[in-house]
Amino acid sequence: MKLRILGNSVRLRLTQIEVQDLAEGQTVREITHFGLDNLLEYKLMMTDTPGIQANFQGGKITIELPKNIGSPWAKGSEISLRENIQIKEDMALSILIEKDFKCKTERVGENEDDMFPNPEC
Repeated sequence: MKLRILGNSVRLRLTQIEVQDLAEGQTVREITHFGLDNLLEYKLMMTDTPGIQANFQGGKITIELPKNIGSPWAKGSEISLRENIQIKEDMALSILIEKDFKCKTERVGENEDDMFPNPEC
């Protein structure tokens, strides 16, 4: 799972196996180590929440995806899910969850075997 953060937006891109794991009720997670005791963990899980939820606490980003939205997405052809979470009147957090496609051109050092076929190729 890839994480991209820009301003008040968080984007997660998942491989085929990660989408399958999510559909089977597993939590998909990654950890980035910045030192022995300093890390960033980010995870995506399906829950019974009414909408996509996001939380950041103790160096951990947790995104909760409602089962009634996530299950059809994981099994279907839809590419992405988006939610804008209102923080205050003039501020929102944008969450984007996507299926990760193979690049149009090969990238040296990157294994794309588990990525979704690119519909433009």
